Amino acid sequence: MEKIRKLSTIEMTVLGIAHLRGPCNIYAIYKELSSSASTYHESRAGTAYSVSKRLLKFGRREQAEGEAVRISAAGEEALREWVGPPVRLKDVAFSVDLIRLRFFFLDALNIESRLKFIDSSLEGLEEFEKRAIDLIASNEEVGDYYGTLATVSLVLETRARIEWLRLARGWLKNPIAPQGSWAKEILAALTSE
Repeated sequence: MEKIRKLSTIEMTVLGIAHLRGPCNIYAIYKELSSSASTYHESRAGTAYSVSKRLLKFGRREQAEGEAVRISAAGEEALREWVGPPVRLKDVAFSVDLIRLRFFFLDALNIESRLKFIDSSLEGLEEFEKRAIDLIASNEEVGDYYGTLATVSLVLETRARIEWLRLARGWLKNPIAPQGSWAKEILAALTSE
């Protein structure tokens, strides 16, 4: 077993799936990642084979029967350390929102295109909210109680993004006067709700 470096988020996710599913082949992990509602996991599904081989090399997974592998005792310990407290601020603050990223550059569009961008984003988020709600029952069907609870976060986060876009759309259609204090008016609107 090689000296282990700190495992990446995707490596820890693969360990977590191995913990949840018990002995399974690497293809099962690939399928779980590729069918995930999370674009983070879906986009990394292709790494399942190389990640799983690294985890075997590091002694965090071990061979079970046939093609199956399972999480090792060292892998279980690493998973407990990763999942348990304390949660670092950089993990709490980490959020990838490509709609929000594009928002910084809306000045590149005319007002009609800005509003179309928001309307299109709202349509996508409303569709995704329905998918996330359906995932709650899907998690229950496979007996994944904690997955069900985690999916509640996905629903609420999506709803918050929808609310944000609706607020922003109103401010784009009826901009705050340039001589006014944007931050003060926006903060007042946020605290009055």
